[in-house]
Amino acid sequence: MKDLLRVADLSPHDLAHLLDRAEHFARQPLDARELLSGRTVLLYFAKPSTRTRISAETAVVRLGGTPLTVGPAELQLGRGETIGDTAHVVSSYASAVVIRTFADDDVKAFAQAAHVPVINALTDGHHPLQALADLMTLREHVGDLRGRKIAYVGAATNVTHSLMEATALAGLSMAVATPDAYRPDPAVEAVARKLSTGGQLLLTDDPREAVAGADAVYTDVWLSMGDAAEEKESRVAALTPYQVTAELMAAARPGAIFLHCLPAHRGEEVTAEVIDSPASQVFHQAANRLPTAQAVLEALLTRTLAGAL
Repeated sequence: MKDLLRVADLSPHDLAHLLDRAEHFARQPLDARELLSGRTVLLYFAKPSTRTRISAETAVVRLGGTPLTVGPAELQLGRGETIGDTAHVVSSYASAVVIRTFADDDVKAFAQAAHVPVINALTDGHHPLQALADLMTLREHVGDLRGRKIAYVGAATNVTHSLMEATALAGLSMAVATPDAYRPDPAVEAVARKLSTGGQLLLTDDPREAVAGADAVYTDVWLSMGDAAEEKESRVAALTPYQVTAELMAAARPGAIFLHCLPAHRGEEVTAEVIDSPASQVFHQAANRLPTAQAVLEALLTRTLAGAL
């Protein structure tokens, strides 16, 4: 397996391996500091980033390498060079490429032309690095993930898509509560159901039904990067019944945690009472972006992942 473009690229064994290695790097962050010695990793960010950029850059440094972070204005891509030509050239310099952009097809095209590992650091359709940190956080809280349940409430996003695929591979059950207009992509739903290793996937418009008995309650912003500002009024109207409140959290399993990929808007998708409560693991979840990034880079550079079966 050369690239990680979506969680569905992994096998269940691959996913477990990455979580194990992430936990190892959380305990021993400099354990593989010779892996990228004298080498560079290109990080291409066409969108703003806090957690993904800083965690990826730091992961490269902890593995002994030098991160080179660039945007659209700093490459010839912005002046008409093809994705394929850029990928060929970059492969001559960097040992891996981390890409945060818009279209999934652009990352696929880059990976097909590149000779080095390519990692999707967020596209319109998927956010695999986030899902790995999400499962790591939940596993630290509950132990074995099989048979556990995570509830996602709000508008379906790229984070939802990757989490659906990750929970399916891990044997988790997942319930997704959204208004009809903001449901997950049916194609991703079909993939997640095909990947299932024992958990159940429920799509509903009832947030209380989704949260009932959940070990974790997850939400995301109501207006994401790329969404038109004029959509905000209609989105808020449709999504207000899906706000994560203390009352909604009470419907989950006792001891359930709250998760959010951040940034968060208190008073919109979640109340301050919830995100700032002891049940909230959002900052530990964000911290886990670093060891999971290390685990992915290590696994792809050493070619230890088998890929989807």
